[in-house]
Amino acid sequence: MKRVLPPLLAACAFLSLCSAPLLAADSKRQTYGEAMDWYRAQAEAGDAKAQFYYGLALERGAQGSKRDADKAQAVELYKKAAEGGYALAQYRLGVLYQIGQGVERSLAEARKWFAAAAAAGLREAEFNYAVMLETGSGGKRDPKEAARLYEISVSKGVRQAFLPLGILYARGDGVEQDLVEALKWLILAERADADSIAPAMHAVRGALDDTGQAEALKRAESWRMTLPE
Repeated sequence: MKRVLPPLLAACAFLSLCSAPLLAADSKRQTYGEAMDWYRAQAEAGDAKAQFYYGLALERGAQGSKRDADKAQAVELYKKAAEGGYALAQYRLGVLYQIGQGVERSLAEARKWFAAAAAAGLREAEFNYAVMLETGSGGKRDPKEAARLYEISVSKGVRQAFLPLGILYARGDGVEQDLVEALKWLILAERADADSIAPAMHAVRGALDDTGQAEALKRAESWRMTLPE
């Protein structure tokens, strides 16, 4: 079953990554304008972090305008920061290419930048990249690597990964088939209010006896206790 990337991680979660004060880099700066001047100067000097945050300010219209020129400049700054190895910029570019905002839509480019940010350990990128690997979006399918990244994602508290990981275990797609492990992840997905879980839950429960279902519940309860805050 093909799935699109959940909006929470495909677009909105990015904003939570940047929830730290945008202008907190220099405590000596007393005004917003001075802080923006500082970010602009650092961006022009090639600082990848400054390029990203100045680009973010332009994209959000934080300087008092939402001109197309500002958004285009934001994309260019993201590209520079991404090429400089800044993971948040790589992730943001992935999102923009995925939805075709400010750039021509390209799933191949989205996959490329999600992969780069995932390699840096950004959990949202790890999940989004896993979805693209599983579904074959923007390139070849690689369910084995998708499963590995889903495992990493759930270990970091990305609840959206419960359902696809459970389905991979149920199918034996990219991992050795394990219906008990599949039900474990589906139970956790159900508790996280995952959408469209009923068919998979019904099929897996129907294939397990009471002992298998009890073991799956035991695993789910045990894992839940270690869920990251």
